[in-house]
Amino acid sequence: MEHEQAKSLLYMAAIRMSEGDETEARKAISALKVQVGKGGRFVGQNAIQLHGGMGMTDELNVGHYFKRITAIETLFGNADFHLQQYSKVA
Repeated sequence: MEHEQAKSLLYMAAIRMSEGDETEARKAISALKVQVGKGGRFVGQNAIQLHGGMGMTDELNVGHYFKRITAIETLFGNADFHLQQYSKVA
């Protein structure tokens, strides 16, 4: 479900970008960034929980993906920053 929500927001952001309205495009991109950050963290935490302590070792890709999504979440602003950006854009 997290993937489908992010994909739908990606399509919406692409449409807003192609329409040329910068304000709506910024708003859609901020919404996308929030969804990717929160959804990625949710999926990553559940994957680690599912695999237990083994999930954070270098032997499984789950740990690597979780570390990567954590870095991506903070890149270009975290979810809190983009929620503020989303609410500022009128």
